[in-house]
Amino acid sequence: MQGAAAKSPLPMTDGLPTITKDYGGGYYRDIHMETAKGVPSMGDYVDVRMATAKGAPLDVTMETARGGTTLKQGGMRLWERELLESAEVKRKATVAQLYFLDYYFQTLGYLANRKDRRTKFDQDTASRDLKPAEYAKEFKSYCGRERVLLRRRRTKLRVDQFHIIAQVGQGGYGEVFLARKQETGEVCALKKMKKRTLHKMDEIRHVLVERDILTATKTPWLVRLLYAFQDPQHVYLAMEYVPGGDFRTLLNNSGVLKEEHARFYISEMFAAVTELHKLGYIHRDLKPENFLVDGTGHVKLTDFGLATGALNPKRIESLKVKLDKVKDNQIIHRSTLERRSIYRSIRNEDPRYADSIVGSPDYMAPEVLRGKPYTYSVDFWSLGCIFFEFLAGFPPFSGSTPEETWTNLKNWTKVLRRPEYDKPEDLIFNLTDTAWDAVTRLISHASVRYATLSQVAAHPFFAKVKWEDLRSVRAPFVPALDSELDTGYYDDFTSQEDMAKYAEVKEKQKNVEKVKEKEEPFGRGVWVGFTFGKNGPGVKAGLGGAYEEGAMATIF
Repeated sequence: MQGAAAKSPLPMTDGLPTITKDYGGGYYRDIHMETAKGVPSMGDYVDVRMATAKGAPLDVTMETARGGTTLKQGGMRLWERELLESAEVKRKATVAQLYFLDYYFQTLGYLANRKDRRTKFDQDTASRDLKPAEYAKEFKSYCGRERVLLRRRRTKLRVDQFHIIAQVGQGGYGEVFLARKQETGEVCALKKMKKRTLHKMDEIRHVLVERDILTATKTPWLVRLLYAFQDPQHVYLAMEYVPGGDFRTLLNNSGVLKEEHARFYISEMFAAVTELHKLGYIHRDLKPENFLVDGTGHVKLTDFGLATGALNPKRIESLKVKLDKVKDNQIIHRSTLERRSIYRSIRNEDPRYADSIVGSPDYMAPEVLRGKPYTYSVDFWSLGCIFFEFLAGFPPFSGSTPEETWTNLKNWTKVLRRPEYDKPEDLIFNLTDTAWDAVTRLISHASVRYATLSQVAAHPFFAKVKWEDLRSVRAPFVPALDSELDTGYYDDFTSQEDMAKYAEVKEKQKNVEKVKEKEEPFGRGVWVGFTFGKNGPGVKAGLGGAYEEGAMATIF
């Protein structure tokens, strides 16, 4: 015992047996589970060991009765590697990591805030020199307030916590409402979608991707997610309300833009799309309707439902079939004024033109339409088409019918032409050489097309753009708003005239309802990780934001 006494004593731990024997190199093992055969000899220190009757294993293993071990010999099997590499497992791993980061961040924030509240309470009561009875009464009230905050931390988000003010949007799979969260007073755009409809139309992945994008970044260029929650029948996305309407409304009201105004708006759109690319996503279906105008007149990108790694195979086939159908069609050559007039008349007849034609191809890159491999540059093609429309008053490949549009896209190299005006009163609409060159750098073959913001910024047309501080520049158009609840730039869903615009959308909804339910049921696990946000006063959504009053996010 004298030799043992010379070594550092082992701290006693309640509940563990006292160790009196010195093993091997003179070190004690922290945790050791022995069997009836006794203690094997060990030359090295081991932190955690679960030994069986066969003797000591190396490091940490659990041996079985057959003599095998749970340690992988020769790596993982093929199906295990494929499972680990699958998009679903990767997403759930990321969601789990973010959930725990968010959870502990908020928990630590709550503890800090609670400690701060207690300090203030103690300072306040001490300064007033209260009598014991008075202090006991105030302390009871303080504890009551803390219990209320704790209850709020445990409360799941529900749709009845939102007061619906007005409907501001309608789609084939759901509706969008202007709403106010009753507890906090936050105004938001609340998107409501049916789970079963999303399941049978293979749209669940798209909704999950949209939710992931909205929670993955904090930038003024992308619409901010406040809350995401669900009930047994529906999923909900509560996003910041952008009161200026979508860019289609602005274009319908303004027609052709001056080059300086077109430069302002397309520069902001490039900045917004670049933020999406930084997250590793490609939108692939950009159009003016995807950009909203905020209260200061600046642009925000929204609607990321298709920004996934791969298009739905059924949709790819549908696009390819439509292209193949027009392969023998002759190109109809039209003048600039004729094309502009046709497009304007189509817009006047159906203001929701892009919404009514499922998979409207006006702004889609050829490689997406053909189901070929593509890169981030497909979004720059789309922005090039939008830029062309700013300057010309119509998209570069639009036709009088969907069939003509598909024909133009099939033969885009022959159809893309510089808009030309001959009449003296229209000469102001002719593009400068620099502007046309910028358009052709974007609407071009994938091998030479611009694909980064730095390439765009280096073009002479954008030489005067303050890329580092775009949002500090006054916008050409600033919405005239009466209040934060103003819906004047959105359609009025109580008006028969406005609702007539949604006839095609309503028809699409009816067709969706007729689609047969899938035979395989979707499990609860499909929506794991969807929920985002928390209850509590004065709460800011998102990891790294200002969490107040013990806010807490939930995953289910």
